[in-house]
Amino acid sequence: MLVLNKSSTCDVCMEGYMNGGNSPHSISCGHTFCQKCLDHLLRHICPLCRTRFSPQDVRKLHIDMQSPMITTASIEEVPENPESSSPPPDNEARILQEDIARVVREGAKLPELRRVIEKCRTYYKSQSADQVRS
Repeated sequence: MLVLNKSSTCDVCMEGYMNGGNSPHSISCGHTFCQKCLDHLLRHICPLCRTRFSPQDVRKLHIDMQSPMITTASIEEVPENPESSSPPPDNEARILQEDIARVVREGAKLPELRRVIEKCRTYYKSQSADQVRS
């Protein structure tokens, strides 16, 4: 069963699904992405598992923004845990996300792929232990 919450994002562009026109779409392998990212793929291959898919098989997922099981009152009763909320990505992280998305969408030659991986490793090592999720 697919479960989306208000913080769910597209695995390619990292944009949230809950911001209006950016609705989730499922492809035949079961992975879910926003329509914008699916439209920008040069080949109809899943960005995560590399399985081919047909554009006719893409299904828009309709989500209920007001779940009857969770009310606003019940959400307000839960204290916010500052450790569980992720800070917004800094500029360097955003640039890395864009580089990764570009490689996934367009592909890359080995030297470019190695450069992106090395930039990610350098960034990861520069983060303090409390900012890194294992």
